[in-house]
Amino acid sequence: MKPLAIWLVVFAAVFGGFAVVASSQQETSQVFVFVDSSNPMKGVWRDVPAALDGIDDADRSEFALAQGQSRGAELVHSFRPELDLGAVMPFAPCSFDEIDGFAEAADADERILVTTAGSCDTSALVDWTIVLLEE
Repeated sequence: MKPLAIWLVVFAAVFGGFAVVASSQQETSQVFVFVDSSNPMKGVWRDVPAALDGIDDADRSEFALAQGQSRGAELVHSFRPELDLGAVMPFAPCSFDEIDGFAEAADADERILVTTAGSCDTSALVDWTIVLLEE
């Protein structure tokens, strides 16, 4: 019985060590998230924090967050482990004209737009993941 116990300990140590080394070798991915903060988002704005929580649950990722509407777009924060929208509120008509103007968007491995169906046309956003919030 003692040799079996020793074998199990050695087996667990070897494969446990392999798991630690393999997970430490994974690279961190960068995700750029743009939140539509225009008037059409007012009806679903209460759902934005939950959507951001779902996005930032990804392992081995860091997130940059921007928001915008027709009055301009601004970076809320650069890359960090969690998304924090702060005190942004929906205002002004919709426009995604400045969505690709951020250096963080160009550097990101993935780009995500959080919007609603009643907002701007998203067909020009190639290679973006669109998160549609519905009322």
